[in-house]
Amino acid sequence: MATDTTRAQPPAGSAGQGSDRLDWTVARRLAGAWLRDRHQFAGAKLPRTCPICGHTGIMIGVGHPPRWDSRCARCGSRERHRLLWLWVTEGGGNRLAGKHILHFAPEKALRKALGTNPGYETADLLQPGVTHKVDITRLPMADGIYDVVIANHVLEHIDDDRQALRELFRVLKPGGQALLTVPLNPTRETTYEDPAIKDPAARNAHFNAPDHRRYYGLDFADRVKAAGFTVETFRVPPPLEVRYGLLPMEWLYIATRPGDAGARAE
Repeated sequence: MATDTTRAQPPAGSAGQGSDRLDWTVARRLAGAWLRDRHQFAGAKLPRTCPICGHTGIMIGVGHPPRWDSRCARCGSRERHRLLWLWVTEGGGNRLAGKHILHFAPEKALRKALGTNPGYETADLLQPGVTHKVDITRLPMADGIYDVVIANHVLEHIDDDRQALRELFRVLKPGGQALLTVPLNPTRETTYEDPAIKDPAARNAHFNAPDHRRYYGLDFADRVKAAGFTVETFRVPPPLEVRYGLLPMEWLYIATRPGDAGARAE
């Protein structure tokens, strides 16, 4: 199992200016959320704080069917993005400042927060406007050039996720870190996957989305370790999960390439 490095202290800052004023972006998103699913506003709503942009207010539904209280009404961040940013800014600093970063399937909120870093690069096979249009299982980059790679809810879409993890290991410098989140069923020890299931409707029924290849269990950390990484997990205490609008059963995996490049498991 991975090491749980739960912290009790919230970060001191955010990537945004942190105003509670209802701006046009917030108003537009709230109106759109009401038009799509007004039931999410039927009861009392608890204000949450987004650590990325600093906005405090109600969060809105996202997804089909919508998951209520999930999306920041200002920057659009979801729970996993805010969790990652809490780790980045833990203690009031910025762990990614000055780092050479490769961000797969970059999300708008994180891309904006990280985009001022001159070493920030993005990658995806299909998404337009990225730095590198690449297959995560066959990266053209040289060995050991990145300090950090980020992949939020990416690996469940990849047929050969083990090869993708080996590629992430390869392009990281010794001591570099992969920041990973995946949909995970914490009630199961073992990842559920079946390559024979290819029909989108069947994948949706088995893996919770039509383009998912598996539903990870608690053995995800072992899968990451098999690529050569050491693994820790990051969560915050339940009161902070509520404050920042996080999922109570999601955590961030911090996978570190050991300093000894020969430690990779083949």
